[in-house]
Amino acid sequence: MPSGPDVPLASKLALLLRRKVEADGKTPSTRAIAAATAEGPGEKPAMTHQVVNDLLNGVKTNPSTSQLRGLARAFDCPVAYLLPGYNGLTSLSVYEKQQDAREALRLVHDLGEAGVAELLEAAREIRLRHGHSDLTVPEVPEPLPPVSEPLRPGRRRRLSFTEAAERAVSDLEGT
Repeated sequence: MPSGPDVPLASKLALLLRRKVEADGKTPSTRAIAAATAEGPGEKPAMTHQVVNDLLNGVKTNPSTSQLRGLARAFDCPVAYLLPGYNGLTSLSVYEKQQDAREALRLVHDLGEAGVAELLEAAREIRLRHGHSDLTVPEVPEPLPPVSEPLRPGRRRRLSFTEAAERAVSDLEGT
């Protein structure tokens, strides 16, 4: 059952794209995202870069199931997050990646509101014991900062005609 207001797919993808900043501080290109939708290295991507672009811009709003799975691979998120109404990236990620979390939910299934309240209280106590005093966990976790690489020497910027002339004069005069 969906858990919240309907956030457009393009907005979810924009958020995931901002979280996927590379070490140089840039977001990946639509070609790189499209290539990452493949099931394995060297396999055919689930969509073209144009389809990725259309999804990011909201031109296309109803991708196929295989395209949703590919996007989830490319952005390293649960497929359910890309569906309408499922906005809790944090809880969906825990549910998808931790078998014990799924087991806890299964065990609470028929305990009703009292059982859920007890589970929540126990989880809050555990968070406090582990030093997490803030009881509000964000719906979408903050991305980890990218690891910066040392600057690589690149091509010098193109000089204007005046700057080039000044540099030539400086070189000729030996200053």
